[in-house]
Amino acid sequence: MSKDLAPGKNRSIGSKDPDHAARVFRKWTYIPQLVVFDLDFTMWFPAMDELHNEKIAKDPVTGDVTDAIGWHVHFYPEIHSVLSVLKTDPQFRNTKIGVASRTEEIETAKKVLGLMDVTLRGEDGVGVAKKTLGDIADFVTVFPGSKTTHFKLLKEQSGIEFEDMLFNDDEMENVHDVSALGVVCSHCPEGLTVASWLQGMEDFQLAKQQQSA
Repeated sequence: MSKDLAPGKNRSIGSKDPDHAARVFRKWTYIPQLVVFDLDFTMWFPAMDELHNEKIAKDPVTGDVTDAIGWHVHFYPEIHSVLSVLKTDPQFRNTKIGVASRTEEIETAKKVLGLMDVTLRGEDGVGVAKKTLGDIADFVTVFPGSKTTHFKLLKEQSGIEFEDMLFNDDEMENVHDVSALGVVCSHCPEGLTVASWLQGMEDFQLAKQQQSA
């Protein structure tokens, strides 16, 4: 059975920034203690409710994750570079990674988290490891409802204050709601990119400077 696809969403597997892997490593004065990512159309596509989820499987050779009719789940292409910074740059050695998703397809999302491989590389471009997104995430909050509920739970689970978090989401509604808690938010309507990540980190620097003034 065919499913309706969410309109106006970026479904490109190609990067528009050929130099993104080189630009992503930068020195920062302030480092967030918790970096949180939305899933659908921020980290990957299609959305979990667009999949035919009777059978979600991972090819043992290629690592491709597909649904019952062969639709692929794709990471946005610059995801690997952003997560490589978080997992290999010593500046972020104490930073935790969280997931906050409002999907109603809870079990599907959790399964895909455990299947999708992230290729981690150091600043020199040399491969370090390949891990699933589920293995990389320290905190996973996947359930319907307002993102403010997710963040209150993340604060409780992590012990980290809202002002020390950075959130990445493609939906402006979520950005607006979570910003009201005091979390620095990065809007990434085309999915997470190195450019949106760097802008979020710049905004985090500014917020910390204002707090210190």
